Amino acid sequence: MATDPVCKKEVDENTPNVLKAQFWGKRVYFCSNECRINFRRDPQKYVPDSAEGKGPEYDKTKTNESWRV
Repeated sequence: MATDPVCKKEVDENTPNVLKAQFWGKRVYFCSNECRINFRRDPQKYVPDSAEGKGPEYDKTKTNESWRV
């Protein structure tokens, strides 16, 4: 189970047609389209500004990763 970063509800990422987005190389899942829209408007509000878990070489300013799916 994944946690929706907007409302903090649990989401089964194995459900067909689950709502998701890519952000900083990580896939995030949403319980509703409303949560996904809110996340896409301002992802920094819902994701901490850290590189935790991305390895010591990660630098957010030097990436071209897209969070839009």
